[in-house]
Amino acid sequence: MDAVAHILAKVLVPLFFAGMAGSLLVVVFTVVRDLRQVLSKEDEHGGAEL
Repeated sequence: MDAVAHILAKVLVPLFFAGMAGSLLVVVFTVVRDLRQVLSKEDEHGGAEL
């Protein structure tokens, strides 16, 4: 049973960190996209200012 736990740990730990890296990329891209949308000079009502 101890050997199975070590094998699982050797497989699951890198998968965990790969998932964390993927999640970090999603957060970075989402923040960049949202900031570009907020800071853009285009208005969402066809360019007409209110």
